[in-house]
Amino acid sequence: MNKSYAILFALLIPLAAGAEAKKPNIVLFLVDDMGWQDSSVAFHSERTPFNDHFRTPNMERLAKQGVKFTQAYAAAVCSPTRTSIMTGQNPIRHHVTNWTLNKDGETSGKTARLQAPTNWKRNGLQPGAITLPKLLKGAGYYTIHAGKAHWGAHDTPGSNPKNLGFDANIAGHAAGGPGGWYGKTNFGNNPDGTPKRPWGIPGLEHYYGKEIHLTDATTIDALKAVDTAVSKDKPFYLYLAHYAVHAPIRPHPPYDDNYKGKKYAGTNIPIPDVEVSYASMVEGMDASLGQVLDKLDELKVAEDTIIMFSSDNGGLSYGARGKTPRNTGRNTHCWPLKAGKGSAYEGGTRVPMIVSWARPNAKNPHQKKIPIAAASICDTPNICEDYYPTLCNWAGISDLLAGREDIDGRDLTPDVTGKAPKVTQPFLFHYPHVWGPRGPGYEPHSSIRLGDWKAIYFYQPKRWELYNLKDDLGEAKNMAIIHPERLKELSDRMKIEHDRRGAQYPANRETKESESPLWR
Repeated sequence: MNKSYAILFALLIPLAAGAEAKKPNIVLFLVDDMGWQDSSVAFHSERTPFNDHFRTPNMERLAKQGVKFTQAYAAAVCSPTRTSIMTGQNPIRHHVTNWTLNKDGETSGKTARLQAPTNWKRNGLQPGAITLPKLLKGAGYYTIHAGKAHWGAHDTPGSNPKNLGFDANIAGHAAGGPGGWYGKTNFGNNPDGTPKRPWGIPGLEHYYGKEIHLTDATTIDALKAVDTAVSKDKPFYLYLAHYAVHAPIRPHPPYDDNYKGKKYAGTNIPIPDVEVSYASMVEGMDASLGQVLDKLDELKVAEDTIIMFSSDNGGLSYGARGKTPRNTGRNTHCWPLKAGKGSAYEGGTRVPMIVSWARPNAKNPHQKKIPIAAASICDTPNICEDYYPTLCNWAGISDLLAGREDIDGRDLTPDVTGKAPKVTQPFLFHYPHVWGPRGPGYEPHSSIRLGDWKAIYFYQPKRWELYNLKDDLGEAKNMAIIHPERLKELSDRMKIEHDRRGAQYPANRETKESESPLWR
C-alpha cells in the first residue's frame, strides 16, 4: 500500500474503546506572544527583575512538578509556529513563513528593494495537510481546539479548525488577534451581535454583553469540552491556545489591581499603565492554567494527563509596550535576550516551555512510560516542529510517521525524561518578510543555530552576523570577522538545509526574482 494512503487509511479507523482507555490525555497550552521573561518562573540561569515583576503561581506549580526547558524555540511570528506544530515541518518547508489573514492577501511590508517571496502560502494551512489533530483523532482521541487558530486565511477551509482535524472548535478562526477582550463589547463584534471581520471572535455569542474576559470565557468552554470527552470515555487532546497576551494590551480584571499604583520590585520606577495591563493579562492566562489543572483533578484524570506549556514566539517588545524594570524602554522586554517578537535575535524566538503530568504519580502506568522528575531542568535546545513527533509518540502512533521525510521535528521524549542525547541537529529560523516594527533584527532574515554558534543573514542591508550563544546570550559581539571559518561552516550548512526543504526568498521588487543569501 502506498505510504500516503496507509496514513490516510489509519486516520479513518479509530481504535477500539478498550485501546483508547490506555492512552494518556494531552494538553498543549500555548500562549500568544509570551516572552522568555514574562513569568515568575526563571528560564534563565538566574532570576531577573522581570521574574519578580510577574505573578504566575500556576506556572510555578507546573515547573515544580515537571521539567523546565531553558532553550526552547519557536518561529519569530505566530502563523509559522502554529503551522509547524500542526505539521512537524519547519517554516522553510511548509512555506507559511508569515502571518496570514485574508484570502490571497499579503501581510508583508516592502523595503526599497525587496518584497515578500512571490509564492509563499498566503492562505496558510489547508485541509490536505496531515495534521497532528487528524492523526490523534484517527487514534481515538477527542480533539479540542480552544482560542487562537490562525492557520488559514478568511474565506478558506483552513480558517476552521474542524476542517483540520478538531472535533470541537471554541473561538478559533482566521485572525491572529482579538477584536475585543470583553464580553461586554461582544469580543470585537458589532454591537447588535453580528460578526465583524476580520478580528471579531466567533463562537462566544452566549457571553455577549456580559462582564467576562476572553481568556476566562475560552477557558470555561474548553473545560466543558473536556467534560464531554471524559463523559464519552475517550482520551482527549486539548489544544488551548489563548489569544492572550497578544495586542491590544488591555487590563484583565481583577488581576490589574495587583499592579496599579505600584513600582517595579526593588526600584523607584512606577509601573506604566500599559505594563499594568500586560502583567494582568499574563496573570489571567496563568489563572487559566490553574483552572485546567484543577478541572483535571476534579474529573480524576489528572494522573493520566500530560501538559506541555509554551509560547508561539518571543515576547512583544516594541512600541506597544512601556518601560521595563530596567527603565530602558522598548525592545528590552526580553532582556538579557536581544529584541523580541519578529526579530532574528534570541528575544524573537526563545520561548518559555514546561512539560509535566497534571498530577505526578510514579505508579501510574502512563507515567511509568514517560517519567518526569519533579523540578527538573533540560538545557538541550528544541524547536516547535518537535511537538508533532513528540505528541504522536505519547499517543502511541509514532509508527504512522515511519519513513516520512517531510517531518523536520524530533521526538522530545528523551529530553522530557532526562535522557536527552547531545543534539547535533541545526535549528533553522526563516523570515523572508518585512514585518513592520523598527528595532534590532526586524529586517528580513534567515538564521541557523548549530551547537553554541548562531549565524544570521539579513537580506537588506545584505550582511552576515555570527554569535557564540554560550558566551554571549545577548548577541552583543558580532564575531563574523573574527571567525570566518565558523561562519562559512554555518553558511554551508544553512544552504544545504534550505535547498533540501525548498526555501523561498525575498523577491526583488523590480525583477520579481528571488534574492537568496550571499553564501560564504
